[in-house]
Amino acid sequence: MIAARLSMLLLFASMSIDAAQTDQGWTGAGIKNGVTLTFRDDPQLNARQVRAVAELPHAPDRIIPVVCDFTQILDPDTRETRVLSGEIGGGYEIYLRYAPRYLVVSARDVVLDVRPEANGCAWSEVADRVPPSSGAVRMPLLRGSWTVEPIETSRSRVTYQIAVRPGGSIPGWMVRRGAVSALPEVIGHLARCLSSPERRNGRCPKAS
Repeated sequence: MIAARLSMLLLFASMSIDAAQTDQGWTGAGIKNGVTLTFRDDPQLNARQVRAVAELPHAPDRIIPVVCDFTQILDPDTRETRVLSGEIGGGYEIYLRYAPRYLVVSARDVVLDVRPEANGCAWSEVADRVPPSSGAVRMPLLRGSWTVEPIETSRSRVTYQIAVRPGGSIPGWMVRRGAVSALPEVIGHLARCLSSPERRNGRCPKAS
């Protein structure tokens, strides 16, 4: 009887989770290095949103200043960061340039408007703020957010979400695969940064 009740409870929980995912349109994309991945297609943005969720053994007030400071190099493909206006920790605009990938994909660049939020920050692209760098393709869409929620005193749930259209003629499958693989790498580097004895003045060691 107990086993039967337990089975029913597990089935109900599974159905509830599936229903919630269906309501929001999110589809599971697996778990990589402890990071749970989901995605959904946004017809208004004409882009796929990718979400990565993980738990880290740090309080939100240690995590948020790092993830919302885009001069911290959490993505190993980042080659240049330049604050154009505002201040880190508040609202600011920043120029980012990313390295070429796969030998056939040109460098990309973008200007982002980064805005603080209650549990993290959000950002969106800014058109025509500065011209593209020589040899780089301007990204027409790069939007996302970091949300950091406390679980315990020194443990947090981190949600990293992005939607990207990199511009140029990159095949859609390559964009989708790249986004899904990149998010766990960023969260992995964040975890190493927060635990690194080499961290100086709040700066993360260079991603590799």
